[in-house]
Amino acid sequence: MTDDRTRIIVKEIKYWKDHKLLPQAQCDFLLALYTQGEEFESSTTTLNKRYQVNYYLQLILLVLLIPFSFLVVYFTQFNFILQLGILVLFLSYSFWVFRYFRKKDIKYVHISITVLLFLLLITTDFISNILNLNQYLSVVFFVMNFIGWYILSRKLNYRYLMFSSFFAIITLLFVNISHLFSFN
Repeated sequence: MTDDRTRIIVKEIKYWKDHKLLPQAQCDFLLALYTQGEEFESSTTTLNKRYQVNYYLQLILLVLLIPFSFLVVYFTQFNFILQLGILVLFLSYSFWVFRYFRKKDIKYVHISITVLLFLLLITTDFISNILNLNQYLSVVFFVMNFIGWYILSRKLNYRYLMFSSFFAIITLLFVNISHLFSFN
């Protein structure tokens, strides 16, 4: 075949692979066949390395949101509206990263959902402290938060999230109700 036709075919196969029109194994085979195994390997490895660096940078920034949110909420004297705005910004970013990782089917999606749920928990605690809710109403908000974790775990089929929601509900209820009973 002429080089022009080969380039067109390779471009079309890469399009199929990027948009998942054919299985990845078949696309890899066709690309290796049409490029004689030369161009395909070098272009995908540099592309994958660039994306991996981007993913790791996103993960580092995402994990740093948890200590920054603790810092903003518990160790600063900002106005509560500013603190809430920063928490909402952190939640928005973590939700965006979760959606992006899930859409691209990246294996780090579990880290992003965990960070998102911890930030949601911190935000729930912050709001309950701002509203000066009594202890039992705060417990209700936390239990609703953990029930949301359970519903999300059923929808996404993440077993570790289901177990952690059960454990969190049981621990929260035990800590808040245990003072009613005498364990001596």
